[in-house]
Amino acid sequence: MSQKHATTLIRSLCARGAVRHARAVFDEMPDRDVVAWTAMLSGYASNGRRREALDVFRRMVASGASPNEYTLSSVLTACRGGATAAPLHAVVVRRGVDRMPYVVNALIDAYASLDEGVGDARRLFDALGSGRTAASWTSMIAGYARWGQERTGLKLFRMMLEDGIELSPFACSIALHACASEIDLFLGQQLHLQCTRKALDANLAVLNSLINMYCTCGRILDARRLFDETPERNLITWNTMIAGYSQCDPVMALVLLLNMNDEPNCFTLTTIASACADLAALRCGKQVHGAVLRRNYSDDLQMCNALVDMYSKCGSIANAKKVFNRMGCKDKFSWTSMIAGYGMNGYGNEAIELFHSMIRAGVHPDHVVFLSLISSCSHAGLVDEGWDLFKSMISEYNLQPNKEIYGSVVDLLARAGRLREAFDLIDTMPFAPDKYIWGALLGASKMHNNVELGRLAARKITEINPDGVKNYIMLANIYAAGSKWGECAFTRRLVRGIGCKKEAGISWLEVMDKMYSFTAADSNSPQVCLADEVLHILSQHIDDVGNDFPHIILKVE
Repeated sequence: MSQKHATTLIRSLCARGAVRHARAVFDEMPDRDVVAWTAMLSGYASNGRRREALDVFRRMVASGASPNEYTLSSVLTACRGGATAAPLHAVVVRRGVDRMPYVVNALIDAYASLDEGVGDARRLFDALGSGRTAASWTSMIAGYARWGQERTGLKLFRMMLEDGIELSPFACSIALHACASEIDLFLGQQLHLQCTRKALDANLAVLNSLINMYCTCGRILDARRLFDETPERNLITWNTMIAGYSQCDPVMALVLLLNMNDEPNCFTLTTIASACADLAALRCGKQVHGAVLRRNYSDDLQMCNALVDMYSKCGSIANAKKVFNRMGCKDKFSWTSMIAGYGMNGYGNEAIELFHSMIRAGVHPDHVVFLSLISSCSHAGLVDEGWDLFKSMISEYNLQPNKEIYGSVVDLLARAGRLREAFDLIDTMPFAPDKYIWGALLGASKMHNNVELGRLAARKITEINPDGVKNYIMLANIYAAGSKWGECAFTRRLVRGIGCKKEAGISWLEVMDKMYSFTAADSNSPQVCLADEVLHILSQHIDDVGNDFPHIILKVE
């Protein structure tokens, strides 16, 4: 076989993903020119085989073959995400091809794929001047978006449009993901309009990005409309819509899974496990776990973390522990999920023991770990242990408590009746307490019938959030518990006078493999008569036992 025919065959095989067969043809070639080396190197790069591509490049240089601009462009593509961009940049300069647009674009892309290389990528990008192509702009915007600089990426995107660069589906998808990360609905809608005008919304990748943007920005109905209008959905489309529902309507996430045409992958099952956790739907969660085992996803770290979280929130701490113990690899989220699981199920001592095991395993704790730990102590009544952990944050781990941790410690002390200590902690905080911190003190004041601190906490909350009806109701209950009927009546009149209305919450219940959602005073359910009858029986039992009059429940019309 001639060298030309062998090179053509290598390209053809690599294009079909048959890299191993292409390599066999390459190895049998008696002589290889730069075109053959580049074809093999490019084949590895296009199939995501970075290590093999770099190995071919090293062998090429060692053989005495001189890489050309196409070779260097291919090897730069292969080194995306690796630490070899700078040495290759030096080779590019020595070969005198550092002004060729596609080589510079490959350099920009290689540098932008590294967190510490974004600055170098921008310097190359700026040096191009009027020679920038659509690929240059897109690589630079993608680099900013990849490393959490979405705002800068969007600014560059606007500059690209002003420069007259034609909007491509890839650039549009990157910009839409940046809008989602920044929760920039206005710009996302403008982009949607541009996509429609240029007929880019027929591109499935753009449609998936639009659905994701609307879901992330809280416009689930707009996302669903696009989803329903998409004629050919792929797995990413389904996963994006399911993930969107899992954040605001977990029941609909489960419904969508049942109607899914594609086979669910690991991401799908991870999302559904999180939805089951939010619903506390244990039986459904176990079915997800079964699907994970059947599909051999039980080694996936994120999947296992989601299962630990799901079992913990469903109250099945034994199953959570079983999944956790079987994990071959654990990250910080794995430990945190298990610690939080112990805490929310009342196993405070086990949470503390697991924390010490985490330290012995060499995992350094962060604020999330300590928040879970202190919350665990709060729910288990381990006040002294929680306080010691709070102090150890600073003394042993050099972590400054944030507002959430201060709020958790306030809750820890206040729940235990140490209201004055909780108030003193609030008074010495390095930042202004928010409504949640005052809310913890207010709730504990109601629990321990401390009218004075309850009144103070309620006043502070109303200064921050004057429309918070729940706090007015709690204050009225505190007054009732302290037999301060005048203040109680005044607070009730105040609530009615300012037109406050408590927003009805939604609850879910799993009965015989079915999920039911309902709100307070819901009369639409066919089971409402049966529920009313059960409640009537329970009320009679309560009357027989006797009412706890001081803890009267006040309602808001």
